[in-house]
Amino acid sequence: MIAPPVRDPLAFDALLSSSWALFRRNWIVALPPVIAALLIIIGIVILAVLAFAVTVSTGSMQQQPSTPVILVLALLYVLLCVGIAALSLWAYAAMFGMADAAWERGTATIADGNAAFRARGGALLVAVIGLIGVGIVALILALPTLFIALLAFPLFTMYVIPAVVSGRRGGFEAIGDSFRLVRAFFLPSLIAFVVLFGISYGISFIGAIPIVPLELATMPGAGETAMRIPSIPLIIFGGIGYLVAIALQLAYAGFYAIALVGLYRSLVVPRPVPPPAPAAGEIVAT
Repeated sequence: MIAPPVRDPLAFDALLSSSWALFRRNWIVALPPVIAALLIIIGIVILAVLAFAVTVSTGSMQQQPSTPVILVLALLYVLLCVGIAALSLWAYAAMFGMADAAWERGTATIADGNAAFRARGGALLVAVIGLIGVGIVALILALPTLFIALLAFPLFTMYVIPAVVSGRRGGFEAIGDSFRLVRAFFLPSLIAFVVLFGISYGISFIGAIPIVPLELATMPGAGETAMRIPSIPLIIFGGIGYLVAIALQLAYAGFYAIALVGLYRSLVVPRPVPPPAPAAGEIVAT
């Protein structure tokens, strides 16, 4: 159980401006998901190349892959899935750990992220398992609640990761803390959730801008049945635009972590308690 908050949340405009100032000085907070994504892509490409090579080699010999080869590929696939899960866990723990360090002392390093993963990775894994369970319950209650349960799920769990990493809560305890904080500060939490999610949703449209002309260019014309092949410049334009949107989304993840941690800290970190005023006639030591 958390102690009742004794501090009002930051005004949202102050939160955004302070978060932006911190992010400009600590853009490195956005690096963990970028690093994780690159390593995951490399792993997927390696496994795909190996599977393709096996398929080509066995196909040229007109035979099925041997059982040991299939087992090796299956083992590599399992290892890839475990690696993706571990890298995703590290990315979240590191990003929010660095965001917490940025609020704590104004600067953040990768070492702060690694320290957060070592210290809070286990609790974060438990929290993820708990979130999956809560998500299943929300899915079951979707129809009886007219989908309100599904809409409420991301809102009421928005403080789980900050509670684990910044608040040093246990996995299941962090879920309970998040529910209690949202109930206690529903309006500030709702405003923060809507605005932060809205920014992310707006960034996703940037990727759609160059993709829409590309999709239209593939549509068959009047009297045609086959899809058209877009021009090379249009393909390049669409690919670059999509990569820019992904880069912006990954960068925004760092800002989002800083903003959410800042809001969480404003709710649970108490103000310093001033010393009691001296009684009349009492001599105050200087």
